[in-house]
Amino acid sequence: MTSKFGQLLLWGNLITPEQLQHALDYQRMHGGKVGEILHHLGYVSDDDVTRTLGMKYGVPTVNLKHLEIDKTVLGLIAPDLARTKRVIPLSRVGSVLTCAMEDPTRVDLVREVEFQSGCNVQPVLVTANMMSDALERHYPVAVNMPLPFTQAPNPKAASIAEISLLLEQLSPEKLEYVRRFLNSIQPLS
Repeated sequence: MTSKFGQLLLWGNLITPEQLQHALDYQRMHGGKVGEILHHLGYVSDDDVTRTLGMKYGVPTVNLKHLEIDKTVLGLIAPDLARTKRVIPLSRVGSVLTCAMEDPTRVDLVREVEFQSGCNVQPVLVTANMMSDALERHYPVAVNMPLPFTQAPNPKAASIAEISLLLEQLSPEKLEYVRRFLNSIQPLS
């Protein structure tokens, strides 16, 4: 039994039937995605997998290895969101933010990024390997080493500062929505 993804690779003459069978046997024994297995076995490149997945899902693809991303665009998404949800903003044109994602069909993730950035999100597809490399390059995990004799930061002040920065990045429409929401909350008695 061949996978639909494997069939696309066969039709594109990117792999042989024997290579696909080898990958399917490997998948049965070890699990995993056929495209990642074929790449791991050296039968296809990351670009081959990305382009074929793009054809399968009908979404654009991008190779993050050769892409320079403006730091102001990277700042539209919080680093923790980028790392945990595995999404990277690539460019902004007007109110449209193009974001690299491993699964651009995840509407929940698109909506979350739209809320945080205040932009309409246009997803593009990348492979897990490309995403991991790009996250390390653009959103590195900082090693927090405590310095001796330093005063602990005020977590409340840090939270307020973070919220202020996020609110400044929202579009006027989203900011109005947040204002109405906050006004609707009743204070605790």
